Amino acid sequence: MPINVFFILDSRAIHPSYRIPWWRRLALGWKMFINTTKIPTATPYQAHLVMALKLLEMSPDVPGDVVECGSYRGGSTANLSLICQIVGRRLRVYDSFAGLPETTPLEQQRFAYYPGDYKVDLSEVQNTVQRYGAIDCCQFIKGWFKDTLPRLSTPVVLAFADVDIKSSLHDCVKNIWPHLVEGGYIFIDECHRIDYVSLFYSERWWRTYLNATPPGLIGAGTGLPLGKYYIGPDTELSSHPRQKPSTAAYARKGISSLWDYYPEESAQ
Repeated sequence: MPINVFFILDSRAIHPSYRIPWWRRLALGWKMFINTTKIPTATPYQAHLVMALKLLEMSPDVPGDVVECGSYRGGSTANLSLICQIVGRRLRVYDSFAGLPETTPLEQQRFAYYPGDYKVDLSEVQNTVQRYGAIDCCQFIKGWFKDTLPRLSTPVVLAFADVDIKSSLHDCVKNIWPHLVEGGYIFIDECHRIDYVSLFYSERWWRTYLNATPPGLIGAGTGLPLGKYYIGPDTELSSHPRQKPSTAAYARKGISSLWDYYPEESAQ
């Protein structure tokens, strides 16, 4: 049993309604770990466990679905479906199932992201979830985020956007945030890229698209502390072969990262 499971799932805030004693927590952690050894996945089981914990800590009286944007081969989808089955929530899976959309020259040059990358057929993802997860909890929505997410109409308690490029992150946050419940979460994966995570601190972006203050991002720049060693920046990783940024960072609705100290104004 990976020791991370004990540390991540050791919480006194898990809602008692779920009746999930330690042996069930360990079974969930073990299942998620094993799934990531059998299914090619872009994110490790530790990230999936963190999201599972946040769902277990949320009262079942709070209505809302779980949303995944970017399923790749279905590893994270399968694991998220397991926790959705436990907490009784629907998992809405959004993906083009045609790979990445158009990418910028910088994304192509720096990260080797090209249109069509990560293409996996919907049927393959469904078969994976059928075998390793709980497909009865899942609803699959095929199409580009800019076309499908504006039709989202239900409350959301947690979203996971593993979408790689800025245009997709823009579409996800812009369309999901208005439906996110107070205290709900948006998780992302590419958290070590400072230019990418800066969306969660951009006062201009939040004012322009959501008329809100930026929420910040817990884990920005390094990822959540889940057993990795990373000093950064990511452009110097080739010089530090033993370093690797962690994964997963999240914004929580209700938290503000707005800087409000201006001594000149305070003196007036």
